[in-house]
Amino acid sequence: MAVDSRKDMSKFRAIVLIAVDDSEPAEFAFNWYRDYIHKPEYFTVLLHCTDQNDQEIRDASPARTAKIVKELAEEMKKIEEKYGHLMEINGITGKIRKGAGKPGEAIVKAAAEEGATMIVTGTRGLGKLKRAFLGSVSDYVVHNSPVPVITCRRH
Repeated sequence: MAVDSRKDMSKFRAIVLIAVDDSEPAEFAFNWYRDYIHKPEYFTVLLHCTDQNDQEIRDASPARTAKIVKELAEEMKKIEEKYGHLMEINGITGKIRKGAGKPGEAIVKAAAEEGATMIVTGTRGLGKLKRAFLGSVSDYVVHNSPVPVITCRRH
């Protein structure tokens, strides 16, 4: 169930932003939130950030750009169906939105825009070397978020 106006938001005690995609770590983070944190008076914002590089879209041919846009729309629809269903069957009030840009930056930006009181994110558990070279979305969020961040890691 989505709530559209800020006036309607006054009935919620907290706004929790959860970063989601179609990965197992994201679903684990959602389920961990549902099992250990969620309360009926919380509004939940699920944010899906694509891995697509804006430069790649700008440099692509018109046909390739159309294909990328179509794939992104299909990916977002899949996320909305999956997590919309999970929210509905678990009685979680909230909305699903898309983030643009680098995922870590988009998560921090969306948390500020939504007035989030907390961020929940999964982690793929990159090793130290990979994380050093590739960067980690969860590391970026932890170090740049203005609100508390819970990083859910499956052992």
